[in-house]
Amino acid sequence: MTIGEYSTRMLAFNLSQIDEVAARRDLAWSIMIAQSVDKDGKSPFKNFKDFFDYQKTLDDVYNPTQREENMNPTLVHIAKRVQEYHKLKGG
Repeated sequence: MTIGEYSTRMLAFNLSQIDEVAARRDLAWSIMIAQSVDKDGKSPFKNFKDFFDYQKTLDDVYNPTQREENMNPTLVHIAKRVQEYHKLKGG
């Protein structure tokens, strides 16, 4: 399996996971609407998007961002040094 095939399979898996999460959230949303109200008799969420933002979740899969503190510190240090080197070389 090539890197491209692996990437495509991982993307498909992640998208299928989002669909499963969306289905579970839809069920939870329906149950919450049927049962949950605050002390004023209103629902804590105005619409489903407030409860689960499907588009934002898809965007996170297509454009992943990782926080630096969750990365390997040695690799972060090396990447910063490489960036510095390229900046000094003008590339």
